[in-house]
Amino acid sequence: MHLQRTFTVQATDVLLVGLAGTLTERIHAQAPHVDVVFLPEALEGGPALRQGWVDVELGVLGHLDPEIRTRQLTKRTLVGVARSDHPLFDERIDARRFAAADHIGISRLGKRLGPIDRALAELGLRRRIAVVVPSHTSAMMLARDTDLVALSLADWLPGAISAMGLRTFPVPLDLPPLDLGMAWHPRNSTDPGHRWFRDHLAAAVLAPSGPEDDSSQRSTTA
Repeated sequence: MHLQRTFTVQATDVLLVGLAGTLTERIHAQAPHVDVVFLPEALEGGPALRQGWVDVELGVLGHLDPEIRTRQLTKRTLVGVARSDHPLFDERIDARRFAAADHIGISRLGKRLGPIDRALAELGLRRRIAVVVPSHTSAMMLARDTDLVALSLADWLPGAISAMGLRTFPVPLDLPPLDLGMAWHPRNSTDPGHRWFRDHLAAAVLAPSGPEDDSSQRSTTA
């Protein structure tokens, strides 16, 4: 393929780290002159797709303009992450012990509360969010070096988590899975190059880097 083009993708760093390598290998095998620019979620909820600043938005979709096209890619549950020798792992991790640990909040806007806190409140529990960081990568690094507990996606980058000396555990709460999808402006729907890139991006999400990815959780809808 002789396509020469740059595509811009808005995504969280946890998705970026898991799929960028796979995506690059896939597209360069067919179109070596295609480049990809990843942007943080700074433009989320704005007119980035409509204005053409972003080609594809990737992640948990929301606050989109009404004309935007979407495609659901997969569902992922949240898991807790802590250093492998964390005292939490000495006993069964129930909701009370989970809430008693000091936590790392992940929010580019500095938000401290979310669905986990609402689920804990229904049980009469409350957790302490000791620190808030803007990215999953910094949260993982902090969890590695402290007794703080972070959150991640189930079965996402298991090799990297293990190599960092971290260990995951099921969050002991009744939480719905996260719907991960992609969004784009309809003017690009029939663009052959854009459609080709979206297909490769979807494939990279469904088969991220790491041999232990759980294919049983994959589901797609057009």
